[in-house]
Amino acid sequence: MDKRLKTIRNLATWFGLGDLPKAPGTFGTLGAIPLYILLCYLRKIFPNTMIYNSFYFMFLMTFFAISVYVADICEQEIFKKEDPQAVVIDEVLGYLTTLAFINPIGISQTLWAIGLAFLIFRFFDITKLGPIDKSQHLKMGIGVVMDDFLAGIIGNFLLVCLWTIFF
Repeated sequence: MDKRLKTIRNLATWFGLGDLPKAPGTFGTLGAIPLYILLCYLRKIFPNTMIYNSFYFMFLMTFFAISVYVADICEQEIFKKEDPQAVVIDEVLGYLTTLAFINPIGISQTLWAIGLAFLIFRFFDITKLGPIDKSQHLKMGIGVVMDDFLAGIIGNFLLVCLWTIFF
């Protein structure tokens, strides 16, 4: 396997978490937590919440595009099958999408956000309610990513509602 495909495989499996024999999606989601913490740390360099949220949104859109590309290459060249279970970059994207526009203050709120987002995202990712299930039948890597992205969008709506009420 050439260097390009090794890099793509590492991203797809989120540095090996997708290769775990049991619950690779759950471990892929857990693997997103350090990236979210890094994104929270970056909040300190932005002068206000609106600018940070704009940065986070642009980061998500870029990560979405990268995820689709990575998933497509995995389906076509690496695993040579539709929606390989080892590909978990889509779980990372879905989890980060669930956390969009949540701006925790301090360690306690950050831990609450991390935990609630995990539970909410995994619920929607596993149950694949409504349009979430239909979206995974799209081709060229989009289906691999879209169901998790939609689970993240729906999860985000629920998390923002809960955050507004309780925090």
